[in-house]
Amino acid sequence: MNNGNSNNNNNRNNSTRVRAVALADEQVAYDIPFDSIVEAFDDCCRKKKTSNDYIRFLPDCGSKMVDKWNCIKCARYVPDKSNSFVSDWPVYREIFAADFSDRIIHHWWALRVNPLLEERFAEQGDVSKNCRVGQGVHAAVREAQRMVDEHPDWWVGRFDIEGFFMSMDKALLYEMLDIFIRDNYNRDDIECLLYITRVITFHCPQDNCIRKSPIKKWKHIPPKKTLFGQPREKGCAIGNLPSQLSANFYASVLDHWILNVKGYNHYLRFVDDFIILLPTREDLVAFVSELRIFLKQQLLVNLHPKKIYIQPVHKGVLFVGAMIKPGRTYISNRTRGRMCDKLRFYNNIAEEGEALQYLEKFVDSMNSYLGMTIHYRTFKIRRKLYEMVSPVWWQYCYMGKDYKKFVIKKRYRPLEIAKQKVKSGEYKKILMPELYS
Repeated sequence: MNNGNSNNNNNRNNSTRVRAVALADEQVAYDIPFDSIVEAFDDCCRKKKTSNDYIRFLPDCGSKMVDKWNCIKCARYVPDKSNSFVSDWPVYREIFAADFSDRIIHHWWALRVNPLLEERFAEQGDVSKNCRVGQGVHAAVREAQRMVDEHPDWWVGRFDIEGFFMSMDKALLYEMLDIFIRDNYNRDDIECLLYITRVITFHCPQDNCIRKSPIKKWKHIPPKKTLFGQPREKGCAIGNLPSQLSANFYASVLDHWILNVKGYNHYLRFVDDFIILLPTREDLVAFVSELRIFLKQQLLVNLHPKKIYIQPVHKGVLFVGAMIKPGRTYISNRTRGRMCDKLRFYNNIAEEGEALQYLEKFVDSMNSYLGMTIHYRTFKIRRKLYEMVSPVWWQYCYMGKDYKKFVIKKRYRPLEIAKQKVKSGEYKKILMPELYS
């Protein structure tokens, strides 16, 4: 900062000004520029400016960012209280949402670490497909399809790590990150980066959180899949950006072992779900024995005993929501079932007379599924979905060509409804009721 003051560029009407200086009686441990915090704030806010958390943070954002900056500079950064809730779709899963100010620090960390991770993943042949720009589910399916088409007479194995996020060892993760950052990061703020890495890695959000879901919902989650059931030295909170990147890095050790030590090239991973193609069934059985030992000894995690699938390639492999066979790909029965269940849920809402209130959510939800299905051979499935839609919904929307997309009728779109309210004076009656009393 040139003058020690900070303006919020994302809210030009905000006149709040703050002093970006450390407390006089505290010793500065890490001399990082405040501009780097602002950069992280901008990265954190990208595509989030309509969220409630952003709106609540905005009025006093300058002071809050300076507070975090001072805490980091003086090596006394402690993450604030998190929100914890249980997502019950498609399965019960525990989620932790960090305080917005801590998310800024997460992005500060990710802006420095993620480019290094991307270089690592690229060197490994991009076998890791999750949480990466330009990769994702469809890239994973395309690569799996290529491998299956290339060796239709081989055998395929699909495996899963048991309770992966909750089983990660924090000490091991930090040791690997510390070595990795020291070997690959060459900027002046490396010591601060290592400090933030240590704080984030060993943080236990379950110790200081607000449970937003009813306590009874946690009863649906097995103890091995919740931080509240793990020792403090284990587990990584699902829902935070560093957790996603750290988990991908943690599993990349497995990638290195399979690709470079074992020399198997037909391998693909999405988080903790991975597949490998080998010439014979005997090769896969032998690989499973070695894999189980490697995971236990090197990563301190276990291969899921109930999620080991070995079969000929020509029978197909179920991976990231798709059934992949030589020359063709289908949507999985599980994904299809979820889509139908969601449609039945919204049909019930429509039959109860609340279709207009849920119109946008209905269209967005259905289009998210349709956007996935159009990549596979699903014309008959989409047509059947069309036939399942309650007639009530057709009053407010219609389906596009080839059953690929739901579209809200023009007069029911939010902007059109707002225009009608302006014309009718309804907004004036709400904003200035004294004139209409």
